[in-house]
Amino acid sequence: MEGDQAPRGSHRLRPRNTRSQAGPSTPHRSSRNVTHNNGGPSGVARSTQQDEESIEEDDLCPICRLLLYSPVKTSCNHTLCASCMAHWADVSLSQQMTIVDVDEEPVPFNPVSGLEARCPMCRTQTIATPDAARTEALKAKYPSLWAEREVEEEGEGEMGGIQTLTVYVGNRHKMVESEDANQHEWAFFVKPSRTDIVEEVQFLLHPTFRPNRVIRQRAPYEIRRLGWGVFTLVAYVILKAGYSWVSDDAQDSPDGAPKGMLPLEWTLDFNGFGGKGSMGRCRLKVKNDHREWEDDVSDEEERDNAEWGRVMRAYERDVTG
Repeated sequence: MEGDQAPRGSHRLRPRNTRSQAGPSTPHRSSRNVTHNNGGPSGVARSTQQDEESIEEDDLCPICRLLLYSPVKTSCNHTLCASCMAHWADVSLSQQMTIVDVDEEPVPFNPVSGLEARCPMCRTQTIATPDAARTEALKAKYPSLWAEREVEEEGEGEMGGIQTLTVYVGNRHKMVESEDANQHEWAFFVKPSRTDIVEEVQFLLHPTFRPNRVIRQRAPYEIRRLGWGVFTLVAYVILKAGYSWVSDDAQDSPDGAPKGMLPLEWTLDFNGFGGKGSMGRCRLKVKNDHREWEDDVSDEEERDNAEWGRVMRAYERDVTG
């Protein structure tokens, strides 16, 4: 893509405090019909299919009020469904940026295992871990209801084709000798946990750099420069056709795809983590508009998709230029 004009930008994702001041509203899910072990109603109608099984209060998830399924236990001693904790953590952490060591390896978003988030019950920072023993006990205690819950959970999955990705944006830094004086060598980068859905990343630099806009169409998405001062850069992460960002900050991509481009803002860091730089870790949502999520895409299909995207963008430039 040619030209000095960067994609238009307004709102950008910025670092913010990782501890939100107020938690989001409790996630709501439709309640299954259950009864307490004392025979009284639980506040919802009784299931006609599972009349023979009543659920003890301690075996109900405090969020969805259904039988605990794949339970996780928090460090503050609360137990809830893995999917309820996942949804809560996803809502709690979405679009927050946490500053981390530049050497942290990108990993797929796991909203349960080892996750630090505010507990939905007591609002304290907590870590949730799977409770395997409780899972086996509940399976044995409520075999029919467990089977129903299993079908429900598998059917829900990532609702609406939406998946949460981990995206890192930041810079490495080191001092180098020059003829005049010491200079800063830095590498500005974007590291998504999935690269197969990224069409390209456009880097917008300070106007004193030439060129001040650089495009990377394959990983690693990074640029290296020498310089003196600290300034703010922007990386525009553009998704492949059929994918879109679920974010108020998202913009239409250069080829017109709705919400296909997300600007990420980063101010160069020459002092963090012993002077080696730092990066921000973001949890961002992506929607797949046309097909089920795939674990991976063949190299040939990825090349074909990328080439088609380049052809279409070139065509648009010719028509509008």
